[in-house]
Amino acid sequence: MAISSEAARRSRNSFNGMTLDTRGGSFIFRKVLYRRPDLYVLKAQRADASLNVHAPPLVIKLSLPSAARTPEERLVNKAKAVAIDAGGDSHWVLQHLPSILHSEDLPVIPGSTQAHVAEILHNASYNTCAEDCHCDETRTLRIVVMEELLPIDTLSNASDFAQVFFDVLNCHKWLHDKPRILHRDISMSNIMYRFDDDHNVYGVLNDMDLSSDLNDLEDLKATSLRRTGTPPFMAIDLLRKHSVQPDHIYRHDLESLFYVMLILFARYEFIAAEPDDDGAERLVKRLKAPLSEWFDPTLSWATLAQKKNDFFTGAQGSGDLLHMNNILSSSFRGFKPWISRLKNALEDGLVARNRALREVEDSVFHFLRTDEELWG
Repeated sequence: MAISSEAARRSRNSFNGMTLDTRGGSFIFRKVLYRRPDLYVLKAQRADASLNVHAPPLVIKLSLPSAARTPEERLVNKAKAVAIDAGGDSHWVLQHLPSILHSEDLPVIPGSTQAHVAEILHNASYNTCAEDCHCDETRTLRIVVMEELLPIDTLSNASDFAQVFFDVLNCHKWLHDKPRILHRDISMSNIMYRFDDDHNVYGVLNDMDLSSDLNDLEDLKATSLRRTGTPPFMAIDLLRKHSVQPDHIYRHDLESLFYVMLILFARYEFIAAEPDDDGAERLVKRLKAPLSEWFDPTLSWATLAQKKNDFFTGAQGSGDLLHMNNILSSSFRGFKPWISRLKNALEDGLVARNRALREVEDSVFHFLRTDEELWG
């Protein structure tokens, strides 16, 4: 169900000024930066921040995850420990991981701030369940205090986008190969960046709320209960309903990363800044942007999977749409060779996989028919 403008205004203001006491201190919530079902990300400040003018900008994530899910802080700390123990060869990845200052699961006591927060998250009118939602899972109210990172759509030049995607791709592979962590929720909102003191940009792979520790069998069991991801960015395999749902694996995340790049490069463009701005260009969404149907909330996951498959196979009936010069905005035409090679690689994989599945189905049909002829 879409949230109404009035309901959206109320939900944005629900937390403003609220104070929450945790073991890590007291925090005052400010404006909502991002929300999705069962999750709010808010700007926040320590209650005593007025005493320290150099206090770093903070964000707080409030969520109602499954109690069985491994806390994000534990996964991030594991990754950082592996990087530090490995020595200089892996220290680079520390620049590309989020900085979590405090994490805590809070008891929901009737009449408390925690109970009010949990009620807002649980009853949010825009909260729609996934098609295989496990709403009966035991849930916990989780608060995560983090360094504020910058969203990717605030970058102001194409070269910085290239750097951020390069960083995130390498960080994602390192996480999979070394600490054996699979992200499982690659989307535009989870690819962020920070600047160092010399204003160099570093891509950051954020939000490991739905990530899996591949070495932890209990964690794998907990995360296998449901398909995870943000539908416009989810791999086709995971959008489709199967009799036996496939495991979320490394290549699914890579497919999601391709969709992030495709959607960003197709649906956004740079425009000149206003005269009273700092002179930098800013990114805006294009009018009549391509791929808008991927964001239609009324589509079933199976229909979205078919639309994505059609994008690769050309079954949409519009050759022009599939021509990258007509998909990519003028601001990102320089990325055409890169994005085209990625599309072709994914298309080859999908075609090969579909062919293999048909061969299996044909073999099963042939076996059953032969069996029927033999035994009548």
